[in-house]
Amino acid sequence: MSTMFNVYQNYAELYDELVNYEDHECNLATFLRNNIEWKSKTVCEFGVGTGRVTKLYLHDIKSSDLFDNSNHMIERAKSNLLEWSTKIQFFETDNREIDTIEGQYDIVIEGWSFGHLVVEENDKKDYWIDKLVNASFRISKEKIIFIETMGTNVEKPEAPGENLRHFYNKLRDYGFNESVIQTNFLFESYKEAARIMGGFFGEKMQSEIENKKIKEVKEYTGIWIYDKKKT
Repeated sequence: MSTMFNVYQNYAELYDELVNYEDHECNLATFLRNNIEWKSKTVCEFGVGTGRVTKLYLHDIKSSDLFDNSNHMIERAKSNLLEWSTKIQFFETDNREIDTIEGQYDIVIEGWSFGHLVVEENDKKDYWIDKLVNASFRISKEKIIFIETMGTNVEKPEAPGENLRHFYNKLRDYGFNESVIQTNFLFESYKEAARIMGGFFGEKMQSEIENKKIKEVKEYTGIWIYDKKKT
């Protein structure tokens, strides 16, 4: 099976297939619509991937600069977001290069992206958490939104691993407000669930889904919001 990193860098179609089954109740879209004013805003999004989060706000905004370190994903996102091509610009930029971004945006948002860097940089996680947060403070005028996992194929929301737990605790210390929602995957069959989820998350998850014959896979998502207008 492909690792998450390998999928992200080389298998955009599988990744796109995965996220298209995610959040079948549209809870993330509802949350963002009810809690964020998007009308005529300028947006900076990190880790755009194939555009799953981007689609949720593009209709209302003025413009968005979209950053990702994978050209493979960017090409897929360009296709997925073609309808809004006049509003968006893509940049092949790693999150480690966040300090090079000089623009100013009403809203800064990232989805399931900064957490990967924090996990990868285990020995320097505090350095990177501070860099990611402070750079987001610098380029945002109104709101910062971090969207990260609180567990997949689990019974209750919880940060998966010590590094992410540390990341989320530091976001609270910085003054972010936290919400948790369910964003379950729903597949046509448990075999389809096992194939797609296993392709991204690995053989252990594939076996669990096959053994339990699960076609709705539970997932929890954390949303951390910093409102600069309230500080």
